[in-house]
Amino acid sequence: MKLRDLYPCEYDLEIKTISDDSRTKGDNILFVAIKGLTVDGHDYAKSAVENGAVAVVCEHEIDGIDVPQVVVKDSQRAMNEILNRFYGAPLGQLSMIGVTGTDGKTTSAEMMFQILNMMGRKTGYIGTNGIRSEHYTQENDYTTPLQEELFKALDGFQEDGCEFCSMEATGERLGTGKMDGVSFDASIFTNLTRDALDLFKTMENYANAKAKLMQYTKSTGLCVINADDPYAHIFIKAANAPVMTYGINEKADVYATDISVEYNKLSFTMNGKLGTHKVNCNLSGIFNVYNILGVVTCLSHFDFPVEDLIWCVERLKPIEARQTVIDQGQPFRVIVDYAHTANAVKNLVEYIKKTLTDGRVVIVVGAGGSRDLYRRTDMAEYCTATADYNYFTIEDARYEDPQMLVDTMVSTVPEATNYELIVDRDEAIRKAIDDALPGDTLLILGKGAESYMMTNGVPVYRPNDIECAKAELTKLGYTK
Repeated sequence: MKLRDLYPCEYDLEIKTISDDSRTKGDNILFVAIKGLTVDGHDYAKSAVENGAVAVVCEHEIDGIDVPQVVVKDSQRAMNEILNRFYGAPLGQLSMIGVTGTDGKTTSAEMMFQILNMMGRKTGYIGTNGIRSEHYTQENDYTTPLQEELFKALDGFQEDGCEFCSMEATGERLGTGKMDGVSFDASIFTNLTRDALDLFKTMENYANAKAKLMQYTKSTGLCVINADDPYAHIFIKAANAPVMTYGINEKADVYATDISVEYNKLSFTMNGKLGTHKVNCNLSGIFNVYNILGVVTCLSHFDFPVEDLIWCVERLKPIEARQTVIDQGQPFRVIVDYAHTANAVKNLVEYIKKTLTDGRVVIVVGAGGSRDLYRRTDMAEYCTATADYNYFTIEDARYEDPQMLVDTMVSTVPEATNYELIVDRDEAIRKAIDDALPGDTLLILGKGAESYMMTNGVPVYRPNDIECAKAELTKLGYTK
């Protein structure tokens, strides 16, 4: 495609690749110089040209390069506009639904993916559990992919005949401007608990970053906000579209009463602006009451009958790596879940203790490196105070020394004795399964279906937690 067709300018250059990474090599590359939090792409434009860039999009003229420069006000936003044109304008053809929050993003986005497809409306999913539609899949190492990969995915969905895209939007992508220019037809805010403060420093900054999703929602769209969350007001204020709230507080626009949570099932009555409806679901936990309320409220915006949406809710399949039960005939329960914040672990453990009470609760959980220190200490404090026994290990070391990371995790629980530190995650899972007693419930948390560990900033691939647990149970002779 010609550069002048990608962005208003006079240059007739053929463009085959668009990248903001100066290390990208090839022919006919358009390099977009973006000023990030720690690195300014303008400083690497010369390297980009040496690697094959035939033009540069930048926010100011750059000395020392002899290729055309297109100067723009905001190169981040310009990149998204360029990518959208390069991939055939998928933003104008797909109904985009975004979900943000600390916990519940994956479950909510997956619920919508399943429900819309059950309704005969072909939909693509982007998030922690990958990038996929009926006939399209794409590798994804991030919850919300970087810009080039995002638009490549949207193009893939478009080619597959999708009408909708249900995607998770992380605070990091929203807060650093990577989503500028990406508009949404509807959005959901799930909740906000301590996370990502290494990047955002304060909870208010973190909330404002995530609230950008509400700003990016079209004025003709709908912002669906958890009224029970203490940060709800920030999201309501940021909304660029009409707002509907949900919760178990009767002041919400859509709220739940008569809640019954049992192992592997729940029921409640949905009340409010969408009418009164009885809801049953094979997923469980009070957190899924919230997720269902948010999803049904959101999808009602697209004129689907609420009764049809609830019919689909009752037929939802288990969400991958969310309360995934591994049963190979062993005399104890093994459950794999992606819960990786203290709040998510708290919600899951409370649910397990209320519905499964015949043995110990044992947890394998990790700490993420290069992240907010308190996130890891909060996790250890909660787990040692609540679980019967814990195996603390690595989630993603990133750029930290793994041993120092786990040592820091338990630095605020000097009196606790119900844990051991095992740096190697696979070894921690093996040891926990070997030590499990009949009637125990073993929770393996933090990585879910992710098949890699970030080490020294590079993904190192491994069997995911589900596969690792199954393999260890097989070694012990459990092969049901």
